[in-house]
Amino acid sequence: MMDEYYDDENGDSIYANDLTSELLNVQELLKNNSLDELLKIDRDNIREKEKEKQWYHGRIARDVAEDILKKGLVKHGNMDGLFLVRESSFSSSSFVLSLYSKGIFFHFQINEVKSAHFSIDQGPTVHGLDRLIQNYQEQAQGLPTHLTLFCKCKPPPDEQRYSGVTNLLHRAVLENIPEVVKQILASKYCPSVNAKSEWGMTALHDACYYGFEDVADLLIRNGANVNCFDKDGQTPLHRCCTGNKAGIISILIQEGNANVNERNPKSGWIPIHQAAYKGYLDCIKILLDYHSPYLPRADDDTTPLDLAENYEHADCVKEIEQFEQPKVITHKYDWFHPEIDRQGGQKLLELKGLREGLFLVRSSKKNPDWHVLTLCHDQKVFNYEIKTKNYRDRHMYFIDDGPFYKCLEHLIQYYSYHANGLPCALSVSVNTTRELVQISKDDEYFNLVDTAHRFPTNVSPALPPRPEDLDMTYSESDNPPVSNAAHHHAPLPPSPTPPTSSPPPPPNHPPPISKQHSITKKPEVELRQIDRKLLSLGKEIGQGEFGSVVKGHYKKKPTGRGKTEKIDVAIKLFHKTAINNQEDFLKEARTMQQLEHDCIVNFIGIAESDNHELMLVEEYIAMGSMLDYLIDHRENIKKTDLYLWAAQIAYGMMYLEQQKMVHRDLAARNILLQSKERAKISDFGLSRAVGSNSDYYKATTGGRWPIKWYAPECVNYGHFSHASDVWSFGVTLWEMFSYGEPPYGDMKGIEVIKFIEEGKRLAKPENCPEIAYTQMKKCWNNEPRDRPTFKALNTHFQSEDEYVSTRDFMKTIRK
Repeated sequence: MMDEYYDDENGDSIYANDLTSELLNVQELLKNNSLDELLKIDRDNIREKEKEKQWYHGRIARDVAEDILKKGLVKHGNMDGLFLVRESSFSSSSFVLSLYSKGIFFHFQINEVKSAHFSIDQGPTVHGLDRLIQNYQEQAQGLPTHLTLFCKCKPPPDEQRYSGVTNLLHRAVLENIPEVVKQILASKYCPSVNAKSEWGMTALHDACYYGFEDVADLLIRNGANVNCFDKDGQTPLHRCCTGNKAGIISILIQEGNANVNERNPKSGWIPIHQAAYKGYLDCIKILLDYHSPYLPRADDDTTPLDLAENYEHADCVKEIEQFEQPKVITHKYDWFHPEIDRQGGQKLLELKGLREGLFLVRSSKKNPDWHVLTLCHDQKVFNYEIKTKNYRDRHMYFIDDGPFYKCLEHLIQYYSYHANGLPCALSVSVNTTRELVQISKDDEYFNLVDTAHRFPTNVSPALPPRPEDLDMTYSESDNPPVSNAAHHHAPLPPSPTPPTSSPPPPPNHPPPISKQHSITKKPEVELRQIDRKLLSLGKEIGQGEFGSVVKGHYKKKPTGRGKTEKIDVAIKLFHKTAINNQEDFLKEARTMQQLEHDCIVNFIGIAESDNHELMLVEEYIAMGSMLDYLIDHRENIKKTDLYLWAAQIAYGMMYLEQQKMVHRDLAARNILLQSKERAKISDFGLSRAVGSNSDYYKATTGGRWPIKWYAPECVNYGHFSHASDVWSFGVTLWEMFSYGEPPYGDMKGIEVIKFIEEGKRLAKPENCPEIAYTQMKKCWNNEPRDRPTFKALNTHFQSEDEYVSTRDFMKTIRK
């Protein structure tokens, strides 16, 4: 007998189940059979029906997958299309299709585009891993061949499937027999509690739709996934709202930690959308009690208020319109920094240890009505625009496709409970006095907060460990966030210089700067000193590795009888709390003092404050980072501007090449714009001189390196040279012609290394001239000797006809 499947008038799935071939229910079956006997028969029946889906091998390595395929080829002959599917080593939610065709083993990444929806490369997005494989069994669609035989192991995971086989547990749930459900769950032959039926539902979905509270409670207590999607993209919480079963909502949230923000991947609806569409007021009220956002937005920007109004549910419209947000228990002064910019925000969080959920909010430089959330996750810093929009004559705040909120405090409060699109929830902020403040939460309705791991309110942690104390040779996250703000300094990279063998001086007592003696240990490199009285400090414009960066003024004394000149300067302040890094601070000053070039930021001198804090003074570059400018002013940037900046960077790097100086951190973030026509290389914290008898030097310490800008020999052997700087120059060009896009996208450092080792390179940016991309590819030659020198790159930008517009201006620089 065929199972009936149809939709009701509201588009909700209804199904009439043929429970057995004899149309017997579970209770009838138990009259003549023990439960364990029925479960074993049921298990065998499922295995038989699932035998064509046993191509999944779990987490195995690439070479193991190829060995399994080789054994399959021996068994079946050289069968084109022999395949298996395995879990990706990079992500538990992504998979790999390993395939044999025409003597070659292929490995294709299966990416989860959205929850339980998968695609291979640019192929179609399919709901369910099982349906995706079925799709490629029918036709190749870009693969070398369609899938044929598979190497047998087991069916794919329950949560990643579209549908499965209806089992005895599904049937007992649909019959609402709690005692039998309890016995099945206790049996050693119990099927997976998250298995999907042939209608694409889990047992919990069915219990929630039909309102079987006792059964739902049993399933949750036995590990049912409360956030699993069914074939319609609904979670059990959505199903409660579809069936008007408000009583189960509390069970799902309190006992199962169900996510009230889970979005239907097909529509973007969260459960309160479903309740508003149906007009189920009790479901709306209880969801709001559990801090569901009252104005979330679907994929088409529809809110529950819009749905309730469109479908004429007046009581629901009134409830949502008159809903009053709970009193906020977070305050602006705990996290709002109106004057700080992107890089300053990043450095402030870095100085506070980059703990998970650490954040601050700052003003947007792009739009005066917007703000920016700067947030730490996984030792990385992310930036999210907090935009504003007029909705029903109300001024609303929102992030990306997140919910509307009337005030900034409510939005921050919301994201302290739910990540909902952010990489993590907000937990600890930095206030205006640079203290850490724990975000308070009203935990009356929440089981989500682990208070044992909270950081005490208003307690400042110790500074993060120095890079040389970390056992790292590469970083999986060295992709500095792009910036919206323009200021003098890009992020200052950590120095990999090893700690000195002698103990540091006592805290708060750094060695004083003597006017008679050099402040360096090497008398041949005496640093240029400035009288502190000639400096005036202004507002902070950023955070450096060793302290803050402020804009200031320097009263420059004339060499002859002329008047004293007051010039703008950038001053890096060496904080006493960073005393162990003082030598690194001075090394940057020594490096900069040796350099004098029109395309390199000019070093002015070093001074000592009244309380013995060191200050490094250099010229102030008003327009700030080139990376910021690329992102914020793309519409104002012409191809000729990019050519001019590239020519100046190559010219400045040629000078470093001549000085036998390796920069080691060449990137768009470390190029500053003095004007639209003048670019300067900055940030020499990682720079080192190479020996006279060597083309490279070897780094002897680890640290968090900017992997995405590093050549293979830097990562593999710690070899740094002018040729490795050329590689970084190629990546910098790519950033420029892609207008500030992060190189390699969201790939982690280890993925980038593998990508490069496989001979792959960054693709040509859209609208990038072929001549520029050709130079990039030359910079990325695997062998350092095959890359162009900076002298050759400088000649390229002078001689090629494509760059004729830059020549006259470059001549003025070279005079």
